[in-house]
Amino acid sequence: MNLQILPDIEAFAKAEYDLARLKVIDKVSHLVGALLLIICLILIGFAVLTFGAAAAVFALAQCMPLWAACLIIGAVYLLLIPILLIAGTVLFVNPIIRRLSGVKNVHELKCETIRAEGEVAIQRERMKVVQTVWSTLRSIFSKKD
Repeated sequence: MNLQILPDIEAFAKAEYDLARLKVIDKVSHLVGALLLIICLILIGFAVLTFGAAAAVFALAQCMPLWAACLIIGAVYLLLIPILLIAGTVLFVNPIIRRLSGVKNVHELKCETIRAEGEVAIQRERMKVVQTVWSTLRSIFSKKD
């Protein structure tokens, strides 16, 4: 009778280990995916800016000297710096602060609700296993008396 509990406990421990391992893999894969996406977006952004600037210089060089066209495009890029600084605050700094402070948006709240429901289901299954083990142990020890 005592040997019937061991496979249940072993399966429970293996399931807990697998769950923890999958959570770590999920977090790491999201992090790596986000980093790769950011790197690709930065590289594509540099390419777009470079070829866009070259095309603008060539277009302006049709009606003015090349050096003047280069200066105009350089001035446009200088004007973009304050715009990017303001937009950077809205696009990057504010979301990071919101994330660190714990303020959630609607999507994050929905995800947390689904995650909480999953955790409740897991706890329910754990309680079933504990109750099964407990009832088995009670039956073993009550038969010996």
